[in-house]
Amino acid sequence: MERYIIPSVFQAIQLCQFIAESKTGLTATQIEVALHLPRTSVFRLLKTLSSERIIEKRGTRYFYGSRVYEISSANSRARYVQRLIAPSLASLLTSSDCSAIICVPGDYCAFVIDVLDAHPSRISSIRPGSKLPLFHSAPGHIMLTHHDRYEPHRYSEETTFFDQNLATKHRTEVCTRGYAMSYYKKRNTTLLSVPVFIKEGELVAMLAVELEGEKTDYKALQAWGEKLKSIARILVTYSFTDEEEVV
Repeated sequence: MERYIIPSVFQAIQLCQFIAESKTGLTATQIEVALHLPRTSVFRLLKTLSSERIIEKRGTRYFYGSRVYEISSANSRARYVQRLIAPSLASLLTSSDCSAIICVPGDYCAFVIDVLDAHPSRISSIRPGSKLPLFHSAPGHIMLTHHDRYEPHRYSEETTFFDQNLATKHRTEVCTRGYAMSYYKKRNTTLLSVPVFIKEGELVAMLAVELEGEKTDYKALQAWGEKLKSIARILVTYSFTDEEEVV
C-alpha cells in the first residue's frame, strides 16, 4: 500500500522530533532552518502545538510540553502521582533557585514525567521524557535501593551488565544519608532525590531537586532532603488498589 503523508501533520511530527533531540530547546529560527519551511508555516505549527501543550515556550526556546507525557503515558498511576505532588513542588520553588523533577520507575532507568523550573533563567536540561540511568543519577540510586526488582536476593536474575558491587555501594549510601545524591560535572549540577511510597509500601516515584554547582554542605543537603520527604509523604495515605481512584 502506498504511503500517504499529510504535510502539516508530518511537519509537526518532525518539529517534535527535533525538539526531543535537543537538550537545550530550539528557537523559532532554528526550527525554521531545520524544517526548511517559511517563517509563516513555522509560526502556525508552533502556535497550534503550543496551544495544545505539545510544546511549550520558555524564554525564546521551545521544549516538549506536559501534554506529550499525558498522551503517551498509559500509566494512570504516574499521572495521579504527578497531579498530587506537582503543586507542592511548585510551592517549594517559590523561594528557591533550582529545578524540581518527578520521576517514575522505568526499565533500568528513572523516567522523568515532569520538570518544574524556578525561573526562566534557570532551566534544567533534564526534560519530561528523559531517562536517567540507574547507576549515574540520584533517582536511579533510589530505585536501586527501594525498588523490589533490585533487591539483593534478585541480583542473580539481572543481566550481565548489572554491577552488583556498585549497586550495593549506592544502596548503602542512600540508607546512610536518607537521600540519594549525584553530581553532573558537565552541567555542574547536583541532583538530590528521595523516594515516594504509597500506603502498601511500594515505590511509585522519585522526587528530586537539581541544584547549581557541586554541593557538599551536609546541613543544606539534609534540609533539602527533609523538604522533599515532606512532599513525598502526601502519597503515604493513598492506595492504588481501587482502580477508580487513579483514573
